[in-house]
Amino acid sequence: MKLCVVSLGGESSKLIAKEARNFFDDVSEIGLKNIELCLDDKGFTVKDHEGELEDFDAIYVRGSHRYILLQRALTRALYKKVYMPIKPNAFTLGHNKLLGSLEMQQKGISIPTSFFVSNSKQAKSLLGEVNYPVIIKIPEGTQGKGVMFADSESSARSMIDALEAFKQPYIIQEYIETGEVKSEDLRVIVAGGKVVGAMKRISHSADVRANIHASGKGESVQLDPDVEKMSVKAARAIGVDIAAVDILKGRKASVIEVNLSPGLKGIMKYTGKNIARDVAK
Repeated sequence: MKLCVVSLGGESSKLIAKEARNFFDDVSEIGLKNIELCLDDKGFTVKDHEGELEDFDAIYVRGSHRYILLQRALTRALYKKVYMPIKPNAFTLGHNKLLGSLEMQQKGISIPTSFFVSNSKQAKSLLGEVNYPVIIKIPEGTQGKGVMFADSESSARSMIDALEAFKQPYIIQEYIETGEVKSEDLRVIVAGGKVVGAMKRISHSADVRANIHASGKGESVQLDPDVEKMSVKAARAIGVDIAAVDILKGRKASVIEVNLSPGLKGIMKYTGKNIARDVAK
């Protein structure tokens, strides 16, 4: 059995490839930036800097939202020929907060109440109709970037002016109170149709973002059965066998995002589990 891990070369991708050598006869690591697709009337070939890709039994594609089209094209070209844990359309859904939320809503998964507008003028006209506080974010972005907390209409207007530099539409979302601190959420790793690890992420000081990359901290947590089921259902709705599902648990549990290329360093540290091995398996 042969596996290929296509990624940007991050630490988590390397950890997964290392652990995969316990389950595969051969594991190759290829840089996503080196991938080249060649199409003609007879078919297609996939190449990297060393030439045409050899045959694999499984290919795991990881990367950031900057490479959505390449990830989707690569997966679309090979999906029917080899096992891939992420469906082609999932790269669009997983890297776009609006489309991902819409897909989950259509599949009956609880999400925060959200408003989508295409420009700052529309966003500002909506601010008088919502209940504060709110979260303002742009559809594309990772690690908490482009996410802001507004406790009043005036602060929301200032934030929209700041986000205008991104030249993207806006999502205005209800703020869900989750605990005594400013913000906390659940990061759940799903692999192979089951939960293999979970932690609570707690924001740093007054920061609304609980992301570890945003200086949040984590702690191991035992999920209740309903949240476990919600996590697996959310991953399935987006079309992935491996993902991190981020959940806010206030009056009810709501999924805020499904991450296709989750970092594992933080959750392995706080849970003490070898989640990279579980993902590889």
